[in-house]
Amino acid sequence: MKLDHINIHTNDIEGVKDAFVRFLRLDVGYRPPFKTQGYWLYGEEYPIIHLTKTDNDPGNSTGALHHVAFKGDDFDSLIARLEQDGIEHDKRVVPVSGARQIFFKINHNIMVEVDFNSTS
Repeated sequence: MKLDHINIHTNDIEGVKDAFVRFLRLDVGYRPPFKTQGYWLYGEEYPIIHLTKTDNDPGNSTGALHHVAFKGDDFDSLIARLEQDGIEHDKRVVPVSGARQIFFKINHNIMVEVDFNSTS
């Protein structure tokens, strides 16, 4: 398991994007055609910060930092563990790539996303 990216919800998407590009030298890159407006900011090889536009103050149940994401390698095993522990989860598929995602919350309302290649 390795850290994949963080996702930030903001009502100042251009300002947040510009700050990360300027100060951390991240690059704006490809982002699948999600229903929401946003940017993926790339480090060396892949997007490490995902920005999502919100019209509201980002002080939602998880704050501006919406979730922490990891790359996983055993989709079925994670689903089994979540179900065994009675943890609610949301399965999604990324447009175009077909990558599978599982979202769930742990203690203190921390949102976790685990991404799996479309073949894993």
